[in-house]
Amino acid sequence: MFKKLLFLAFILPIIAYSQHKVSYKIYYDEDLAKNGLKVQVDYKLKKATDTLSFYYANENWGENDLFKNLILLKEENPDIIFEIIPESNKIKILKKKGTEFSLIYHIRQDFTDPNHKIFNRPRINNTFFHILGKNLFMVPFSFTKMPDEQEFEFSVEWLNFPEKFKLHNNFASQAYRQKIKTTLWYGFYNSLFIGGDYRFYSFTIKDKPIYFALRDEWNNGFTDDFLFSNLKKAIQSQRDFWQDYDQDYFTITMTPTVSQKDSLYKGYSTTGSAIKNAFMIQGTNNPFNDKKSYLYLFHHELMHEWIGNKIQNKHEELNYWFSEGFTDYYTYKNRLRIKDISIDEWQKLFNTEVIKSHWKNPEKNIPNYKIKDDFWKSRNTEKVPYRRGAIFAFWLDNQLMLKTNYQKSLDDLMRELLKTCTEKKVKFTDELFLDLVQKYLEQDISYFFQKHIISGQDIDLTKEKWIDGFSFLIADGIPQLEIDKTKNLRYTIK
Repeated sequence: MFKKLLFLAFILPIIAYSQHKVSYKIYYDEDLAKNGLKVQVDYKLKKATDTLSFYYANENWGENDLFKNLILLKEENPDIIFEIIPESNKIKILKKKGTEFSLIYHIRQDFTDPNHKIFNRPRINNTFFHILGKNLFMVPFSFTKMPDEQEFEFSVEWLNFPEKFKLHNNFASQAYRQKIKTTLWYGFYNSLFIGGDYRFYSFTIKDKPIYFALRDEWNNGFTDDFLFSNLKKAIQSQRDFWQDYDQDYFTITMTPTVSQKDSLYKGYSTTGSAIKNAFMIQGTNNPFNDKKSYLYLFHHELMHEWIGNKIQNKHEELNYWFSEGFTDYYTYKNRLRIKDISIDEWQKLFNTEVIKSHWKNPEKNIPNYKIKDDFWKSRNTEKVPYRRGAIFAFWLDNQLMLKTNYQKSLDDLMRELLKTCTEKKVKFTDELFLDLVQKYLEQDISYFFQKHIISGQDIDLTKEKWIDGFSFLIADGIPQLEIDKTKNLRYTIK
C-alpha cells in the first residue's frame, strides 16, 4: 500500500503538469502580407472530450476588435467545428471525442501602413513582423483561470523561415525551437515576437546577454551607434543603481511605426512599454522626434524593469502614482547621477516637464480613484500619476536626506523595497510603502499621503523643507525649483 501511495505521490504532479503544456508551430509564407503567419496549436488533455475552448484577446493595450486579425479556415481544419465569440475572447471547438486537440489559424495585419495612431496591433508584411505574444498565441481557456503565479510550458517551433529572416523575442534570439517555461499574463502574454530585416547588437553585463534589435532608418541622427551606445549607458547605470544583476536575458526592440521621412503627422510621438525580460520602443519616425525625447524614453522604460516589473503593483492604476511617478522621478535623477544631463538641465526639465506640466493640467487635482476609472480614457488623466508621483518622490527624497543628515535617501528605501518584494514575493501596496517610509523617517506620513496622493491636493512646495541649496518660488502662479549653486549640493548621494 505504501509503495502505491509513493508511486501516486510521484506521478500525480507529472500528470497535473502535463495539463500545463501547449505546443505551437509557426510557418513562414513568401507572401506574409497576404496570408499572414500560419500557426498550429496542439494541446493534449488528460481525459477524452469532444469540446475545448481557446482564449484569444479581442482587446489588448488600447487596441480593440483584434479578432479581425484572426483567420480560421475550414479547409485547414476539416475535422472540427469552431465557433468564434469575440465578446468572450473565445474560440469554441467541437470535434470527434479524444484527448488531442489541434487548430490551425492565421494572424494577419488588418490595417494599411502608414498609420500614426496604431502601435499595438499585429504588424505583418513580407519584410518583417512585430506581434505581441497575446496577439499571436491562443491558449486553452483553462489557462486563464489559473493563479497568476502558475507556470506553463510553451513549445514554439518556427518552420521554413529563411536564414535572412531573423527571429527574436523576449525569451531567445535566433532560436528556431523554443521551450518557454513562464507564467501566462506576466510572461508569455507580456512579450513581443519579431522577425525579418531587423539589425542586432549585443553586449554583456556580468556575462549576461543584452540584445538590441531595430529596423529601418531613423530620422534626426538616430544612428545605430547613437541608439546602442546610449542604451548601454542607461542599462549599466540602472543595474548599478539597483545593485541588481540577476537578469539572465534582456532585450530592447525598436520598431518605427511610421517609416516615411516626410511624415504629414505634425508632432512629437514615441511610445515604449516594459515587458517580460525586455522593453520595446515604437516611435512615429517624423522630424519632430529629437534625441532628447529618446534618451528620456530609454531611461523611463528601462526603469520599469524594477519599478513595475520586479516591484509589481497589486492594484494597477491605483498604484500608478508609484509605478509611473517614481519611475519618472528616477528617469531624471539617474540621468543627472551619470552626468547624462547637467544640474542646470535637470533643473529645467524638472521644472517644465514635471512641475509646470502638472500645474497646467486641468485634471491635476482629481482623486486617485478617478485615475483608475479614467486613465485609459483621457490623456490629461493619464499624465496625473506621472507628475503627482514624481513630485511626491522628490519631496520624500528631500525629507529622507534631511532626516538622516545626508546619510540616506530615497535610493536606500527603494533598494530595500525591491528586496522586500522579490525575496518575500509580495506586491506593492500603499500600506507596504507607508510602513517602509515610517521606518526610514521615524514618523507616520499617512495623513500627508492621503491628502496629496489619494485626494489629490497640491503640495505647497514653497512651505516645505528642502535640502541645502533647494528652494521654491512662484512664477506665473506655478512653483519653480531654485538652486543655489554656492551651496554644497548633495542631491545625488550614493
